[in-house]
Amino acid sequence: MTHKTMNTDESLKLITDMVQSTRYNIAQDKIIYLMWGYATSFAVLTHYLLQFQFNIKMAWLVWLLMPFVGVYNAIYFSKKKRSSRVKTFTDRALGAIWGSFIAALFIFLFASPKIGWATIYPIFMVLYGIGTSSTGGIIKFKPLIYGGYLSMLIGLVAFYVPFEIQFPLLALAILVSYVIPGHLLPKALNV
Repeated sequence: MTHKTMNTDESLKLITDMVQSTRYNIAQDKIIYLMWGYATSFAVLTHYLLQFQFNIKMAWLVWLLMPFVGVYNAIYFSKKKRSSRVKTFTDRALGAIWGSFIAALFIFLFASPKIGWATIYPIFMVLYGIGTSSTGGIIKFKPLIYGGYLSMLIGLVAFYVPFEIQFPLLALAILVSYVIPGHLLPKALNV
């Protein structure tokens, strides 16, 4: 077995490459924040208009578009996982946060007949806020942190307003926690 002696420049390049391969670039995921933000905003505002402005009884069917967004999301992260060389702490932490978020979202969706939609929408706003503020804290990106806290605050307000008003509040919560931070993500934000 032969051992090659590295010079200083080769050693520094190897160390730099190793550090770079373990950094997490959240900016590459900005499409996910924008996609979910715009899709959810479209669904909630369309539901609101159809139900409360045009008196269409089955306006909630617009939400059936969301699984298509979920399929795209799954494909995106599947491709990303295959191309990733290293799974960093940030990858694991964000995976745990968003995995828990999805589990909680489905639990509340299935509990909605018992709890009622007037309670579920404010809970969703709080969940959106927890997910985005936690992500912002991990990657040190203040717009996600502030947007998440604003979403939680909007969720609190939503508990005290009529169901019809919760729709625009949900759109606002999505705007401040997903859409605005998604647009503010720089081209590169390495953690």
